[in-house]
Amino acid sequence: MARHRNEAQVGTLPAPVFLVGPARSGTSLVYKTLCLHPDVSYISNWAARFPSLPELGVLNRLGPIFPATRSRAWFGEDSNAYVYGRRRRWSERMFPMPVEGEPVYAACGIKAADLGGAAASGEPAQTLVRSFERLRASSGGDVLVSKRIGNNRRIGFLASAFPTARFIAIVRDGRAVALSLSRVDWWQRYILPWYGGTPARWAAEGRDPWEACARNWVEDLHAIEAGLAAVPGDRVLRLSYESFVGAPLDSLGRVSEFTGLLPRAAWYEALGRLEFPNKNGWHTGLDPEALETITAIQKRELEAYGYDL
Repeated sequence: MARHRNEAQVGTLPAPVFLVGPARSGTSLVYKTLCLHPDVSYISNWAARFPSLPELGVLNRLGPIFPATRSRAWFGEDSNAYVYGRRRRWSERMFPMPVEGEPVYAACGIKAADLGGAAASGEPAQTLVRSFERLRASSGGDVLVSKRIGNNRRIGFLASAFPTARFIAIVRDGRAVALSLSRVDWWQRYILPWYGGTPARWAAEGRDPWEACARNWVEDLHAIEAGLAAVPGDRVLRLSYESFVGAPLDSLGRVSEFTGLLPRAAWYEALGRLEFPNKNGWHTGLDPEALETITAIQKRELEAYGYDL
């Protein structure tokens, strides 16, 4: 029985929810905690591995059946939503888990290139809508939630393909983001859309690596705001990492109300197994010179989003 309450969706397919935010802003943490809700569907590691088979969403049904296993696989022993620097165990890799799911988008003909504010048109948009609905139906949830950093530059496309879709925009102090980016294992290989190359190439050209870390946050925010400008305000929820880890249950209450998901005892029970430490360690993790460089690049945006300088 459907439990979704979004009145705007009566007579139509349930609207998907897209989480957007700069890389390392806590989007994975919000994504996974939301996917613990029994009525949420998501792109799993299995659906991403076999993107032409959305019906593999049926494996998502294993999570509520084995909640302890799910908690270990998704969050590890320290409630960390993102694992890097070590190879994940076989059991972790096999258990259905929410992932960014770029292969699903690619299989629908949606390229990883910057789509800017392009509206959805043609077969790729229609294929994505069909794929999402097949995945949602096989998962058994009411609302499909998708988190993909590349979607920061696809908001116009997604809002056009799914006219009643909702967007949760997440922001985190850019100085903490810059520090976190410098430490993750994938950062040096990541293609920066605003630059066209990797941070490794940026440094090889003699540029300050901290400038790339700092500017990526700024450029992501600009892309997100440009995309959201065309989305009605009642379909956008803004959430900061700091407020989320400070009051996770209150924040998720806002999120569930926004998405139309009913409070569920099983969801709060699963959330109760987690811890939500504030990992904004930039105050001690950045040396004065690096902090000065980062702050100079991010100053305008830090002020605009209410962060103290």
